[in-house]
Amino acid sequence: MTREELLSTHPDYDANIGEWQFFMRSYFGGRIYHEGDYLLQHPFESAGNYKRRKDIAYYYNYCGPIIDIMVSHLFRKPPKRDYGSFTDDRLFRSFLNDADLEGLSFNQFMRDAQRFASIYGRVSIIIDKPVVVPGTRAVAEDYDIRPYLSLITPENLVDWNYIRLSSGRPVLDSVKVREDSLTYRIWNRDSWELWRIGAAGSDNDGDAVLIDSGVHGLGIVPIVNLYNKRSGVRMVGASDIQDIADINKNIYYLCSDAKEIIENTAFPMLAIPYENAASSASDGDREIGPRNILQFDPSEPGARPYWLEAPHSSLSEIRKWVRQDITEIHRIAKMGGVKSTEDYSQARSGVAIELEYQQLHSMLSEKADNIEQVESQLLNLFGMWQGVSFDGYVDYPDDFSVRELDRDIERAIKALSVGVESRTFKREVEKSIVGAVLTKLDGNKKREIDEEIDNG
Repeated sequence: MTREELLSTHPDYDANIGEWQFFMRSYFGGRIYHEGDYLLQHPFESAGNYKRRKDIAYYYNYCGPIIDIMVSHLFRKPPKRDYGSFTDDRLFRSFLNDADLEGLSFNQFMRDAQRFASIYGRVSIIIDKPVVVPGTRAVAEDYDIRPYLSLITPENLVDWNYIRLSSGRPVLDSVKVREDSLTYRIWNRDSWELWRIGAAGSDNDGDAVLIDSGVHGLGIVPIVNLYNKRSGVRMVGASDIQDIADINKNIYYLCSDAKEIIENTAFPMLAIPYENAASSASDGDREIGPRNILQFDPSEPGARPYWLEAPHSSLSEIRKWVRQDITEIHRIAKMGGVKSTEDYSQARSGVAIELEYQQLHSMLSEKADNIEQVESQLLNLFGMWQGVSFDGYVDYPDDFSVRELDRDIERAIKALSVGVESRTFKREVEKSIVGAVLTKLDGNKKREIDEEIDNG
């Protein structure tokens, strides 16, 4: 393989890499967002002022919390997992406790995978096994030699190829993963290869060198793609913030403009007469700005020094625009109802809020179906690496209660105030309030409280 072949990337990778990086920076914010150069330079702005404006810019991160809330709702109720014959397998139990050989449990790993899938639209999970071949099962258990997971973001899965079998079914034939700036691993349906570009000054300076290879014999590429939402293009998914990130960038831009206006209007420009009006015409171009002195011809009628104050009426328009952008962010994210403190310009009807809940419920249900399928595929691959079949199942919850706690409590209190002459009715309402307020209450404590309610 030549260097050019090793460094080649898929056309869909080239078309989407900029957007993937933008989503990642929008989620994490901070320094990596500022390094993204998303603050535009004004047409007549000096390079020095532009650099200064970038240095003092700040980013209100709405993308991060929205994705975190989505993932939190999705994993609020633990999935039902039946591992079948894997349950008593010592190596499988080790896999559940440390899925990536770096300390993350299987549940934590899947939560992180969903979080990054929500950011990028799709992530890939490779399930690999150490090349060491233990002599016996006991040796494998003693040294914990078993399959493990690796999360691959779209930025590092640079090329792929699908083929169509004689049955008409499309299958993934190969993938190329960038492990670092010089190292690439290529997975095929029966083997793998590890390539490296020779370091500068070495005998293989700049050349592609095969440094390791092996046969896995699984018959498939041991990779599973977790889509946040399918886009219709293989290996490309729809991010939860694909529209929100642009609005958040506009807020970033507007806040920088507002800060610049405030600073400029806080210090008026001083206008003074030329020392020599006759020679002023030959002075060449003068740099004019809010931090400079403006000069005028003293021979003009009524000429005298004065302070020129810039108008700041545009600040109110910027504030309105920012508030509108924030409202749109929560509307697009289907979180206007969840964010009870949101400042809407007009009252929202119960029907509108209920519709938003249903949309959020539908979105979470689709995510649950995707991650449920991916987990099953990963456990099947674990069994294939071990030479056994997975005979269990994974079931993620399909019911996601995203209603506000205050609304539930308010409804329960109203129900109690109706005056229904039934002690049983009142007891059940009181129990529902306890369940809504104390969601993580210990089972024994819950039974104790229920008994106290029943006993009056």
